[in-house]
Amino acid sequence: MAKEKVKHLTGVFASVFAHAGHITKQEAQEISGLADHEFEKAYDSASKIAEKTMQAGGKKMDKFLEHFGEEIDHYMDHFGGKLFK
Repeated sequence: MAKEKVKHLTGVFASVFAHAGHITKQEAQEISGLADHEFEKAYDSASKIAEKTMQAGGKKMDKFLEHFGEEIDHYMDHFGGKLFK
């Protein structure tokens, strides 16, 4: 199960780069190693993170880390815990 969590979060992280135009969506999926259906979930999460980050004022990297951290906590909580217990 831990491997799948990491693959999902890797897909979200790589997909943020795709949303920012640094890599393609296909490259993000290759990086994640996720199947199409699972990758679309990660890509959708990345879309929300990228949108929130771009709409935020101030330091964009701080906002990205905040929103990505929320995704990590949310995803890990769904599977019974936090990344750092």
